[in-house]
Parts: sequence; C-alpha cells; structure tokens
Amino acid sequence: MSENKQEFNPLLIAFYSGLASMVGDMIMFPFDTIGTRIKAHKSEFLGMKQGYDLIVKNEGFKYLFKGFSTTVMGSFIPYGSYFLAYEYMNYYAIKLTKGLEKDGQKSKLNLLIPLITSPLAEALSVITYIPFDTLRTRMQMNVPEYNYKGVFSGLMEISRKEGWIRLFQASYLYMASVVVYTTFQMWFYELLRYEILRQRTDLTIHNQSLAIHQSIIATMISTALAAAIVNPVDFIITRYQLVDSSQQQLSIKSLVLDAWHQEGKKAFLKGLGTRVFQYSLFSIFYFPVYDHFKSKYGITLAD
Repeated sequence: MSENKQEFNPLLIAFYSGLASMVGDMIMFPFDTIGTRIKAHKSEFLGMKQGYDLIVKNEGFKYLFKGFSTTVMGSFIPYGSYFLAYEYMNYYAIKLTKGLEKDGQKSKLNLLIPLITSPLAEALSVITYIPFDTLRTRMQMNVPEYNYKGVFSGLMEISRKEGWIRLFQASYLYMASVVVYTTFQMWFYELLRYEILRQRTDLTIHNQSLAIHQSIIATMISTALAAAIVNPVDFIITRYQLVDSSQQQLSIKSLVLDAWHQEGKKAFLKGLGTRVFQYSLFSIFYFPVYDHFKSKYGITLAD
C-alpha cells in the first residue's frame, strides 16, 4: 500500500502555531513577570514563590499582568514568522539531501538539518520581537520612569528619549539567547520525535502526529534542557533592557562584572526555576499544535 503524498502548506502551520503561542503567552504571562522581577532583584536570590509575593503583596495581583498588551505583537508574529521560515527551510534542505547519501544514511544526515534551519529561521523572526521585549521588560517592572500608557506610546517614548536604535540594541544578546535556545529546543524535539516515530512498525504512518502524551513529554524535555542552557544570557538581557541609556551608559561588561562582584556567580542562575517552569508549560500550548499541523502540512526529518 503506497503512502499518499500530503499537501505542503507552511502558512497553515505558522498561523495556528503562532496563534497557539499567543494563547500560551497570555496564560503564562504572570510567570514571565515574576521571572523578570527575580532577575532584576539585586539584593537577594529569590525563588518563584518569593517573586510572586514581592509583586502581589507589595503592589497587587493585577501587576502580574503589567505589560500584557505586548503579547500579540510579541508572540503571534514572531512565532508565526519563525515556524513559516523553519518549515520552508526544512523542506528545501531535505529536498537537497535526497539522493546525496545511500539508503539508511539519508535520515541520519537529515537529523542535522534543524541545527542549521532553526537558527536561520530565528534570525529572520527575531527582529520582529526585540522592540516589544524591551518594552515588556520595562513595563513589568512597574516603576514610574517606565510607566508607559500602551504598546505604541511606549515604543514612541523610548525612541524619543533614547533614540529608536535603543529598541534594537539588545539584538546581538537576544540573538545569542534565542538562537541557542531555539536551536537546542528544536533539535532535541526533532530527535525525540524522530525516535518515537522510528519505533512505529507501519511505515505508512511515519509522519502522523505524535500521541498527545508523547508530544507533551518530548516538548517538556526539550524545552527544559534548552531553557536551562540559556538562562545566564537571559539574565544579562533582562538587566540590559532595564538600563535607561539616556541616564546611564550601556555596557555588557559593566553589567556582568557588577553582578558578579555584588551578587556572586549565583546571580546568573536567578530566575532559572521560573524560566524552566514557564517555558516548559508555555511550549505545551504551541508544540502539540505545531506537531499536529506539521504532520498534515509539513515535512518530517524521516522523509
């Protein structure tokens, strides 16, 4: 029995994956706020519960959602553009590898593809995210100097006061963080997905979606590992985004040295537990959706 050739439609994959990521970001937003506060807190090392108490007891529950208006522009568009670029690149990369190796070796060669396509796709999508991440981080602090009225008024105020380039000055830091994070996340996920699908004896269903429990397990493992790897860079980014460049010189070296001398090397682990928890749960919202539509309209490494 021959396998029917499925339709390749990365636009549908990107749209629904982006939509699911936006929903996940909205639900997990309070944990993102807690993580930001923990990384910004200099006097002591806080756990997730302590970060929650710091906000709720001193300011009120509603301030866990400060900056919530950035979720659409900060989730749907970047994630949608990422998955669109990622699927297209995988499609052409797999086509390129066909016939280059003998039977049994081609799939192993395909397993290296996400290490190339994932960072390239992230590089294309990251530019749509960075300005909103800068704004979100500042709004989450709930301090008078960053009390922006909304998304676009906040972007305009930062541009007016510090120059529009300030919105993108963390680009290389963020690029390092998300490229490493997404590359390892997608690579770990694709490897786990490949191994699960490889166990299926019926070759006609090799590209069907994973069972929901399989997708959740693969998602949480890959995301937790990737989140732990990049947490030190994420810590530096948070501190960097909070610097008002009209009042203080931007210097990565100074930020790192100050944190090291004043707070110790543990400072770079701040927010690790919250980040792993947040990103692991957040990814559950969009990865199973991505896997479902990928199985229908995408391409697998086993192709």
